[in-house]
Amino acid sequence: MGRNTPSLRMEIDRIIEEIRKMEKVMRKEDAELLEDIIKKAKVHTPQSSYASLDPEFSFLLSVLIEISREKK
Repeated sequence: MGRNTPSLRMEIDRIIEEIRKMEKVMRKEDAELLEDIIKKAKVHTPQSSYASLDPEFSFLLSVLIEISREKK
């Protein structure tokens, strides 16, 4: 039997694909920053999945955590 609902990882991948549409019209420097944001968003997917977080919230929270880590 297949899944009835997509996993959090699948939802994060869907969000990333939507965001990547912007890359085509961005300046190169901005596209590189966007790629960095995408990498940051994927770091905490296992923890977010365990906590059953909303995919969009999970994406943003992961990015904020990683940016905060860089600031320290």
